Amino acid sequence: MMKELGLKPYRPQLLYALSDDDSDRRCEFADIFLKLVAEDSSFPDRIVWTDEATFKLNGHVNRHNCVYYITENPHIVIIQQINAPGIIVWAGIWAGGLIGLFFFRDTLTGRSYLEMLNEEIVPAIEYRLNLVDIFYMHDGAPAHYDQSVRHFLDKTFPDQWIGRRGPIDWPARSLDLTLTDFFLWGVIKDRVYATKPRNLQALKDAIITEMGRLPMELCQKACQSVPKKLQLCKDLEGEHIEQFL
Repeated sequence: MMKELGLKPYRPQLLYALSDDDSDRRCEFADIFLKLVAEDSSFPDRIVWTDEATFKLNGHVNRHNCVYYITENPHIVIIQQINAPGIIVWAGIWAGGLIGLFFFRDTLTGRSYLEMLNEEIVPAIEYRLNLVDIFYMHDGAPAHYDQSVRHFLDKTFPDQWIGRRGPIDWPARSLDLTLTDFFLWGVIKDRVYATKPRNLQALKDAIITEMGRLPMELCQKACQSVPKKLQLCKDLEGEHIEQFL
């Protein structure tokens, strides 16, 4: 019946609202990134995209369960604040696969993040990659912006890290441009919550299992999709892109 009526399913996207100058910052980032790609086509494969995510026993809002059937794409975006307690996990993703996982026992702070960087994250990256060849990326979360963290990254990845006020400045409220957000966490959360874990240990085990099942080829495709997304961001003058994909 839906087909006969010419109706198609469209799912709302959950995004942060952009502030006044965010669009300009997003375009500036896109310009820098695409210039680096023009100079070195392997640049997207040299970025280690990192992030933390919170997993809860009671699941999360699954936008795939909320569908509108209408004749044209309304390009609707649902703006929602995201703040959920639970198990906090760090992961890194690059064209060669995943790096990590590492779990935080308590709330993420500048101090706990710095300790994790020094003791776990950087050694894990260095085990897989030559540090001088890669760019480290994280978003503008408060713990990431901690002065001691920025000094550590300046020393460890001189001129080769992406983040808030980093050598390459990361634009705020850009989940749609963040590989971990537009790809990794959505895929893993859907799979983890499908197992219906009953306690925190089962939840943690499910996260580890599902991360281990993610194919390297899928990681590579996701990394190589970033330049096209950034070009679309430029074409849209810095606006959110997810509702136009």
